Amino acid sequence: MRALPILLVEDEHALGTALSFAVRRAGHLPTLVASGLAALDAMRKERYAAVVLDIGLPDMSGLAVLERVRKQDLALPVLIITAHATLDHAINAQKLGATEYLTKPLDLRQFEHALTALLTKGMPVGESAPLAPAATSRSATLIGAAPCLQEVFLGIARGCAGRMPALITGPTGSGKTLAATVIHLNGQRPTLPLRFIECGSLADAAAVNAVLAGGEGTLVFEEITQLPYAAQSQLAAALTAEDGPRLLATSSQNPRDAVTQGTLRAELYYALSALSIPMPPLHERTGDIPALSGFFLGLRAPSATTTQITPPALAALQAYPWPGNVRELRHVLDYAATVCRGSPIFLSHLPPNIASAAQDPSMPASNGELDTTLARWIDAQLATNADEPPPYDTLLDQIEAAMLRHLLTRFDNKPTHLANALRMNRATLRQKLRRTGLQKDDEA
Repeated sequence: MRALPILLVEDEHALGTALSFAVRRAGHLPTLVASGLAALDAMRKERYAAVVLDIGLPDMSGLAVLERVRKQDLALPVLIITAHATLDHAINAQKLGATEYLTKPLDLRQFEHALTALLTKGMPVGESAPLAPAATSRSATLIGAAPCLQEVFLGIARGCAGRMPALITGPTGSGKTLAATVIHLNGQRPTLPLRFIECGSLADAAAVNAVLAGGEGTLVFEEITQLPYAAQSQLAAALTAEDGPRLLATSSQNPRDAVTQGTLRAELYYALSALSIPMPPLHERTGDIPALSGFFLGLRAPSATTTQITPPALAALQAYPWPGNVRELRHVLDYAATVCRGSPIFLSHLPPNIASAAQDPSMPASNGELDTTLARWIDAQLATNADEPPPYDTLLDQIEAAMLRHLLTRFDNKPTHLANALRMNRATLRQKLRRTGLQKDDEA
């Protein structure tokens, strides 16, 4: 393949340099700019084979840049990267015609593969729907920022952008029904009906036909492995039709195992799994429990003050293994909010089996997720600098800078409050803030 011009839009100098190196290693010609306006200006002056676009730019959102690009060129491959992957970002990027979507910290090998795919396969832009407002129902919102949710966000975004069938898998209570609802409400036909069908209630092919004939909109076949085997051929045939309702399916059982065991037809599985969305169990994303808890408690009294959770009670919620997943968490919070009667939720307000889960209330059980995230970040740093790995002190400084940045946010960007709360010498804190670039000398 001949060398092609690639536009990189990234304001982080170190990452921009690494991306430029990766583009050159792939045999192409990178042009690096650090802002949205500079990117638009560069595209007016030269035609690029692909654009790599960060969402978080200093002057404007990368999504705004993408929207303006699409008004001029519907076919230009655009790879979106972001450090703050959210469901809204993923959905909006897909609707605006992003060809691919990656999250930071980037695996440069994965980035090179994605770039090569864009250029060699011509990866067509997915069906582009007009960018609609996000669904207004607060109950149809997927809460979380755990790394294991990134694949979920991207899968849902792809589901929103087109009408292809989708298979949503995961343990009971992990949010499969919610994911299907989000896809429908943010899809191309959100005003049409959304219906959930229990596959165990369908006796035969005639029952499947009756459901399919029930009009347009979106049909969600819940627990697809429970659909009678003889009736599955009828549904598989319907998945190839270009008209009729949008078809989604859910499964708590591993669908591959179901095919092996003879409870799911292979042709139905293959027709559904072109877009597969795996919902993770709650114990794999305990770091999301504070946000989930605040959300569910806010749903109980949207116009009043939200019930607060004390740190020991929150630690117990994060230590519990949650066999019933997010659904169980919501029921537990409903129970605790009822028992506490408006006061903060203490350990005593939780069910005994959950309250006893916190062996050490001062140590929330999210260390596993920290280890996983840190390992991914370290791998990315070493991959970025494969020829000359960064010194240990450099890695440590970056970790400390991130920690201090989050701590400052928690303490209203007031170093004095932070130092007092964490029993830290103020002069030492000021020195650390200057070294990490979080405080200038004239701010002391």
